[in-house]
Amino acid sequence: MTGPRVALRPLDVPLLERLVDVARADAAPPEVGPVTGPGDPSPDAPPQRWTDARVDAFRAWHRAESLDPDRAGRTFAVLLTAPPAAADVRNGAPAGGPDGPRGPAAGGEPCGEVIGAARLTPVPGEAGTVEAGLWLARGHRARGHGGAVVRALRDLARADGAHRLLATTTVDNEASRRLLTTELGAHPLPPGATTLTVRAHLSPAAVLLSRPAPAGQAPPFPGEAPDTPGPLVLRWLREAADAGVGALQAATLATVDGDGNPDARVLVLRDVSPDGASWTFATDRGSPKGRQLAANPGAALTLHWPEQARQLRVRGKVTAGSREEAAAEFRTRSPAARVAARTGHQSEALTSDDAYREAEAAARATVSETPDAVPAGHTVYTLHAGEVEFWQGSPDRFHQRLHYRRTDDGWNRRRLWP
Repeated sequence: MTGPRVALRPLDVPLLERLVDVARADAAPPEVGPVTGPGDPSPDAPPQRWTDARVDAFRAWHRAESLDPDRAGRTFAVLLTAPPAAADVRNGAPAGGPDGPRGPAAGGEPCGEVIGAARLTPVPGEAGTVEAGLWLARGHRARGHGGAVVRALRDLARADGAHRLLATTTVDNEASRRLLTTELGAHPLPPGATTLTVRAHLSPAAVLLSRPAPAGQAPPFPGEAPDTPGPLVLRWLREAADAGVGALQAATLATVDGDGNPDARVLVLRDVSPDGASWTFATDRGSPKGRQLAANPGAALTLHWPEQARQLRVRGKVTAGSREEAAAEFRTRSPAARVAARTGHQSEALTSDDAYREAEAAARATVSETPDAVPAGHTVYTLHAGEVEFWQGSPDRFHQRLHYRRTDDGWNRRRLWP
């Protein structure tokens, strides 16, 4: 048997009266509305006690803020629907139509128990941001209903074209803090904070891209840096290898095409000279990057090791090596890498999977018959570094950067602002 489900229904006059009853029975006035403090209609009564004047003020506030069609925000009654009613908040709308679940007769009272209210309001001055508000009766908290409502509000905001969902709570409200952290990915509070505020992305891709990196202990930044970048490059490579960094040699090479547009791809870094001045990789000179380097030899190279929160960035001019260098490098490759280098024509249109398989079979046959034969276009390239930069990330966001610039007299070393 399916258990009760939470549904949202736009607040109307009958639902407002039911909400008033729930608030009086299971909330203190400050929890649900601005009816205490300056302008309190019952200044002599304790703030936690409902009076007829406070009930009237609560009702009047909702009539002005929630029932007025000219207001920008939208307020919903939160209903707990019991089987067999089919209320659902999937995709941000209750089952049974946009007006929510109703009784058997058309136009009947909504099915289910009113357990709270929720609200979406555009944030002034923040285009694309809506603020979410939620109140649940005490007896219905910590049962998962809050998470269901937040997810429904998020889906409704996304359907309306919003880009961010704003929500806030006080530090001492532990249940709300857990809800915002679990459902909206709130960041940890800084020391001394009294309010938790989160602006959650609504784009599915942005949600993934904004996930915080796991907090950990970053490797120490070098206290005394060497005069040339080479020894520190070798040290970082060794530390990364010892730490089991995946794809240690994967580097992003950025070039410029004939129209001046940037291009980038990941390739395998083959070697670095002891002084850090020469960075070696190989590719086919007929590939897009080979043609781009022939026309414009300026390039940049980046290695990123997220396991250690480290980057190495290199910029300089690229030169092509001799045929002999290419042959020597190619013969160090595994049989699989040799087959891959001989299969097809890199970056050209592929007509079919059959053509791919046929090219792979032909390449395997060639490597088997003449394993030391080198493809005509295979070329070793060297990036002659004019700049080398070491970037060390830190969980507290106080990153560190060490920059080397090559001059006629050697290397100029300096620290950079992160």
